[in-house]
Amino acid sequence: MGNHFLISAALRMSLAGLVFLFGGSASAKELVPLPPQPEGLSWPTVGWQTGEMDPAVAAIVAPMIDKAIAGEKAGPMGETRAVVIIHHGKLVAEAYRDGFGPETKQVSWSMAKSVTSALAGRAVALGLIDDIDTPMPTPFEAGDPRAEITWRQWLTMTDGLDYTEIGATSMAENDVIQMMCGPGRFDVLAYIKAELPPLHVPGTVWNYSTAGFHLIGKAVQGLLQDIQMPEFATDQGLHLERSLLQEILLRPIGMDTELEFDSSGTFLGGSLVWASARDFAKFAYLYLRDGVWDGERLLPDGWVDFSRSHPDGPKENVYGAGFGLTTDGAEPVPSYQRRDAPPWDSFAAEGHEGQTIFIVPSRDLVIVRLGLMSNEGENWPDLFRWNQAIAGAFPEVGARAVVE
Repeated sequence: MGNHFLISAALRMSLAGLVFLFGGSASAKELVPLPPQPEGLSWPTVGWQTGEMDPAVAAIVAPMIDKAIAGEKAGPMGETRAVVIIHHGKLVAEAYRDGFGPETKQVSWSMAKSVTSALAGRAVALGLIDDIDTPMPTPFEAGDPRAEITWRQWLTMTDGLDYTEIGATSMAENDVIQMMCGPGRFDVLAYIKAELPPLHVPGTVWNYSTAGFHLIGKAVQGLLQDIQMPEFATDQGLHLERSLLQEILLRPIGMDTELEFDSSGTFLGGSLVWASARDFAKFAYLYLRDGVWDGERLLPDGWVDFSRSHPDGPKENVYGAGFGLTTDGAEPVPSYQRRDAPPWDSFAAEGHEGQTIFIVPSRDLVIVRLGLMSNEGENWPDLFRWNQAIAGAFPEVGARAVVE
């Protein structure tokens, strides 16, 4: 599939000649290799080919899916609305709650962060970002220390701003509520500028931040002004920016998405991408295949490994660049994440109230679960272990399922 855009001459670069040194601590542990596309299998741009689970796998996985779909909001893991499982590039399991189906677009919530991270990677591949260790364009004025925070620090949530989201004890203290539903709801950038001062040295402390990914979304928007697409009229304003964000990455892989913007025109890249479960699986499949789609490298060589590796600096070990990480058996830091079950190579896009996309290279596997659950109690640990138990039921790449 060819590119659907033209890059300005000053920014045009040969992908073959680029060497990306994303760094991070991938060397701290050896990453499980990302599996190649099976020979002869069509890419799922138009739709997924179907397959079947091995009977021994199905005996474990099918009851787990049935129980999840039958669950209620007040029960463990809440209400599951969609499950899609992709194994060796084929759709092998799919289930929907009444009222939902294969074409139903559902909200991502914070799974959008993973999409926004991918958009930043696409901007690197297009030559729109020369170095992720340079300051990211932001609304902060020259001389403001926040203007010096790098792409890497924003992407890894080590920006150091005084921001409270996870662990907030009240709605008034919770910056994401104030930013999205309170005084910042019409202009999230204005809220970030006014209410989130520096607190830590950038790169030293991890702190979960929707605000940072809204800023990344806005920065990528700005970079796209250097891309010219004749098929879109230049006076379309926000509609053009929405189309460009989709055109550089999402439409080439066949994703039918809706992106949300605030009233000031900022892409809410930390929260709001709508797509079907099948299409969210396409996004995950791009990462499972190392950023390559149908013979074309859409994400830079090394970007997926950067995304699934813990960054240097902070002691926290549960987040890469836009994706949640398992801990290879170590104690999760912070402890509330409870990422304490194998397979240890899984990495995940996760969103408010139980949206998850698990990518498991060792099993050549994608698991999408969309639903509605409380964020309280044991729901998130239960959902993590549900995903991990499903993944563990599949044989490792190169192994055969054992029939009991």
